[in-house]
Amino acid sequence: MRFILFFLFLSGSVFSQRVITGKVIDKESSTSLSGVFIRDTKSDNWSISDKEGKFTITIPYFEDIALNFSLLGKMESNISLKNTENFITVSLEDNTLRLKEVVVTANKQRQYSELTLGTNAINNVQAFSLDDVLKQLPGQTTTDFNLNEFKNIVFRTASKLSASNANKAFGTSFVMNDIPISNNENMQALNPNSGLADDFGIKGNTFTNTNRGVDLREISTNNIEEIKVIQGIPSAKYGDLTSGLVLITTKVGNSPYRVYASIRDATSELNLTKGVKFNLNNSMNFGINYLDSKADPRDNILNYERINGNISWQYKNNDATIKNTVNTSFRMNLDNSKSDPDDISAQVIKNEKKGFSISNNLMWKPKNLWVDGINVNASLSYDRQFSRRDKWMNTSPSAATDSQEEGIHEANIVPSQYTSISTVEGIPISTFFTLETTKTLTNKSNWIHSLVLGVSHRTSVNRGEGRKNATQEMLNFYTLSREGNSTIGFRDYSFTNSKTEYQISTYFEDRIFKKFKDERILNLDLGVRFDNQMGNISLQPRINSSYTLNETFRLRAGLGLSSKAPSLNQLYTGDRYIDKLIGSGIYTYPGVYQKAWIQTIITPGDNLNLKPSKAYRTEAGLDIKLPFASINLTGYYNKLYNGFSGQKVPVYRVIPKAEIIVTGTEIPNYNIVGTEKFYYMNNSLTNDRSSEDTGVETTINFKKIKSLNLDVSMNASYTHTKDFSDVKEYESSSSLTSAERYGVYNPQDGIMDSFTTSFNFNYHIPAVGLLISMRTEHVLLQNTKTQTSNFPNGYLDSELVYHEIPVEDRTNIQKYGHLIKVRNETQSKIPNILHNLHLRVSKDFLNGFSASLYATNFLNLKPYYYDAYDNKILSKIATISFGTSLNYEF
Repeated sequence: MRFILFFLFLSGSVFSQRVITGKVIDKESSTSLSGVFIRDTKSDNWSISDKEGKFTITIPYFEDIALNFSLLGKMESNISLKNTENFITVSLEDNTLRLKEVVVTANKQRQYSELTLGTNAINNVQAFSLDDVLKQLPGQTTTDFNLNEFKNIVFRTASKLSASNANKAFGTSFVMNDIPISNNENMQALNPNSGLADDFGIKGNTFTNTNRGVDLREISTNNIEEIKVIQGIPSAKYGDLTSGLVLITTKVGNSPYRVYASIRDATSELNLTKGVKFNLNNSMNFGINYLDSKADPRDNILNYERINGNISWQYKNNDATIKNTVNTSFRMNLDNSKSDPDDISAQVIKNEKKGFSISNNLMWKPKNLWVDGINVNASLSYDRQFSRRDKWMNTSPSAATDSQEEGIHEANIVPSQYTSISTVEGIPISTFFTLETTKTLTNKSNWIHSLVLGVSHRTSVNRGEGRKNATQEMLNFYTLSREGNSTIGFRDYSFTNSKTEYQISTYFEDRIFKKFKDERILNLDLGVRFDNQMGNISLQPRINSSYTLNETFRLRAGLGLSSKAPSLNQLYTGDRYIDKLIGSGIYTYPGVYQKAWIQTIITPGDNLNLKPSKAYRTEAGLDIKLPFASINLTGYYNKLYNGFSGQKVPVYRVIPKAEIIVTGTEIPNYNIVGTEKFYYMNNSLTNDRSSEDTGVETTINFKKIKSLNLDVSMNASYTHTKDFSDVKEYESSSSLTSAERYGVYNPQDGIMDSFTTSFNFNYHIPAVGLLISMRTEHVLLQNTKTQTSNFPNGYLDSELVYHEIPVEDRTNIQKYGHLIKVRNETQSKIPNILHNLHLRVSKDFLNGFSASLYATNFLNLKPYYYDAYDNKILSKIATISFGTSLNYEF
């Protein structure tokens, strides 16, 4: 903090300004372009061109000015001004395949390690959702095409299926037009307090994504102009994250009708967009997108549907000091697993989400205030989610109860054949508001300080009816059929019992720029963020830096802290209802009675002591610019701690002991004959998960081979991951008479390694608008090792008091053989390198029509390997698939 205040003190000595004027024209027609957004890359001062293409922008420093020009449908342009240049003319080209240079890969030409994907990079894959686009990034691989399960993503990790992976996916933030996309209020879990399956899904396809990040299937790419991925240290402006940040930008402006159609396997997509400019100050965009994806083209048993629509209106005043954008969107997503006529026992699942969002982005350049700019962003998001599962049950007669009171209750006798119906209704609502001010200062030594000070507030709440039980004709029980059976039972739980989750934040950032002699340049972002997440307070310093040594070498480094609040689904799980069938089970006298009694024990279940998870992230890099290639190398170490983890702990209650009285044909009854100890496992969530990711990644962009019109680039990523947990494991003793009732074991830690590379070969002929692109993927290493703990560290006695076992006795079979587990260490790895090749052919015609053909794994590679049990296993790479897309503008 002293370091920041020191620079502020230096900055206050000089208030220098330079006024740049200019004109923006269309390169093809030389006509003026109005509505072009001009931004100073250092201070974020901005302007907008008028109806004659003219603009004026005030720069609060004199030297090394770089301006960015952007307009919907045009290729962005970055212009560096000479120190004596105060008027410039800029021409913008149509963003088509007829551009001289087309960048179809992630661009890393920024001062830090962020990756930027423009329109052409987004279109380099047949993208039905944001998930398809992000698979191009280092460390990611293309998997089988499947939109019938939720999609999330994690950066810079080798953990794919572990609990740490879910934590990291939940901590990956997506921000669209400065508005975060929230999943904190999603509570679509069937029974999160039971330890049983709490998701809706079928045949390995999971539909709901509680506690596991944003479902990327819901985000269409057709209205996206740019995606910036920050895998390293995010700006202090962004919070509620631990594992990465994705910034999505859409634009508003005049554009022709655009009709887009795409088809692949049994998936089809249609999209329509149009931009209208009413006058110099007002413009509007609208778009609608429809997608239908079937798991099998031969039937409609399992399919996913998506309908998205948006309307955006932008206003700017005559002197370009106010720019205001209002975005409204609606969405409908439906996962539908219908009845299979060939399988009566198959589950029928419906998972539906309907909702809307409205947001406002205001940018204001006040003339009579000390600050350069004031930005205000606000949003409201509202959804209705409904999940239903129908399952045909064919079991022996059993008993169940829906009582929400402790004690002994007469049970409902459930028939041996019935349909079990589970429903969850959620109404997640989120709000977001941020206010920030900007000011750029310089001093006599030409140090440039761009200062940002902001406050933000966000809320998450769910007002749905929740998990429903005992609805007419809806049997939804966990049933008991044998003497002594016990289980955590299902009960009604209204989501209105949950409270509003709030987060209040303040952030400050000083973005420093200094150019020294010999073209040495320093970029240094010093930031700090203060978060109050449901009463949990944290201070998060963040630093990003780069130092350009000369035209060839540039050094980069960064470090920072961040935190992620728990979701409502993790905080508010409802009470635990333990149901125990008493007596000898179900008492039956044919034609007279059928009776059973269930004893219910209630344990408070909400996890209100759960704290935000936290992350410590560091990275260092080197950029090398050679005559034949640009090389970016980044090493990183990231640690997730206080991660969310499930915990099962043995507990016992002293409960009344009941004795069933049966006399002939008389209806049985029971008497209380004393008390007894009842042992059971209590489920909760704790902050005991941690994970470490250490790795290195590189991107290399080779100089274009002009004689062949060929661009070649590659990326590689190696990550070593260690997953830890402080959660102890408990298992019952195999001896019912021993003093040791439960063995206590260390958790299972995981060690994973992943090494992947990818190459891009792009053959481009601008004159005819032809692009042929081949992308190769290679998995060189993919290892997973799970360490086991078969020997107990200690035990719990009948009073559940912990006793530590001496180290020398833990392997003693005679003493503790009834506690020693027989479980082998698990390890998996790929024995051979996996390869996959993907092809794209695109043609841009002069009449507004363009077409693309896509082929995934076009060589139909099917690598097999043999596992430890000599089973022949097909490697998990994307299978062969073909698709096409058509685009028409008029």
